Amino acid sequence: MKASPPIGSGLYVTENYLAMAPSQLLLQAYHDMATHNIDDGTGGLDNSITFELDRAEENSDVTAIGVVLATVECGGPVIALRGGRIDASSAGPPGVPTPDQSVDDFIETFRKQGFTQEEMIALVACGHTVGGVHNPDFPTLVPPGDIPFEDNIVLFDGTPQFDNAIVTQYLDGTTGNLLVIGANGNSTLSSDLRVFSSDGNVTMQSLASPENFAATCATLLGRMIDTVPSNVTLTDVIQPLPVKVAGVQLAPGYDDTLVLNLTMRLLSNTARQVTLHWADRGSTTCSSGTCSASPINSTLITTPLVGALGLSPIKYTFSTPIANTSISAFWFEVDGEIENNGGSGYVIEQDRVLFSPDRSVYAGSSFKIVAAVRNDSVPSGVYVEPYQRGGVVTRTASVNLTLNASITPSAGYNFYSGEVFGEDLTFDLFAEIDGTVYEEEFRDTHFIGFGTI
Repeated sequence: MKASPPIGSGLYVTENYLAMAPSQLLLQAYHDMATHNIDDGTGGLDNSITFELDRAEENSDVTAIGVVLATVECGGPVIALRGGRIDASSAGPPGVPTPDQSVDDFIETFRKQGFTQEEMIALVACGHTVGGVHNPDFPTLVPPGDIPFEDNIVLFDGTPQFDNAIVTQYLDGTTGNLLVIGANGNSTLSSDLRVFSSDGNVTMQSLASPENFAATCATLLGRMIDTVPSNVTLTDVIQPLPVKVAGVQLAPGYDDTLVLNLTMRLLSNTARQVTLHWADRGSTTCSSGTCSASPINSTLITTPLVGALGLSPIKYTFSTPIANTSISAFWFEVDGEIENNGGSGYVIEQDRVLFSPDRSVYAGSSFKIVAAVRNDSVPSGVYVEPYQRGGVVTRTASVNLTLNASITPSAGYNFYSGEVFGEDLTFDLFAEIDGTVYEEEFRDTHFIGFGTI
């Protein structure tokens, strides 16, 4: 079951991905973008970093949304986000300068990437306002950690916040940035010093203003994530949807009814009267005349990004039983006004195969997945395609589900089950019925909270 037209941005970010240190997200975004060559229009932020993990300059995957979220989470400015990047199919050329290179090498490298000398200085400062120097990368600058196998790090400016301390400490001579002061009198790796001072500190002095630093970083980091191959066209800046529907799930309950679960977010948290409406399957109306429900709760959304955008959204949660005839579409009434996704409502594309979360079980190293298939026909196959989540989401082998006679049919559905082994997994669900393959996507589903049989 899906709602259509699409009600999300299409961007997918895993929890593990967002748990990476914000500095790593900024660093890896630059490393991915660094393959760009403005002279021939090749390279840029195209996820070619996936194929470059064996290089000393690379550590993990990254996407533009990670930069936007990481910057705001650390107290930095909002970076405009565009979509439409195309993943590379192979590694790009090396593009990240090493700390022991000359300032002329740095200037030429950044020129190829599309940045002037002044922009190079500012971009390095913006990138180094968070994070620091790690022992594994710079063992001559940073000693190993006291705990075996623990990474030791010396922060660039002593704070994890996105602020201009990296600039002010450099200008007033109090910096502890090891890429400025070096170690034991060795200035070979003092790349930040060479970069920052390359124009006589003119650019760094201009960044001493917190307002100018934030504005400059928003612009340059935005340009960094928008640096793509010349044959790629990005979208306009993505704006928050006035109404966003998520978590749509139709599933058989235990009392011979279907249950519709979803959330609906409004950008404003002003007092609202919100009602969910739906139509019978195969119809545009409700035959019983009682196809409506109120939210079970509402929640104010408070995140750094929301606050930085000056928004005050509210999310309404719905969980309501419906007749076992299923539904074709749903819509909302907000303070007497109809919100129907531009006229068509939020369409339920299929209900032939549904995921049954209450009957599925997480067992630590495996997942018992239960699917519901309408019992008016016999499927020739029911299966899931699991995905191992992490910095890079990878598909694993398909797993067939078989009819489970121990689960009592409900709401016109029979139940099929199977076990998927692994940790931090998600999946897509399929059923082939009379030559047609029906799909329910759950690639953003979390298994926490599964019920027991």
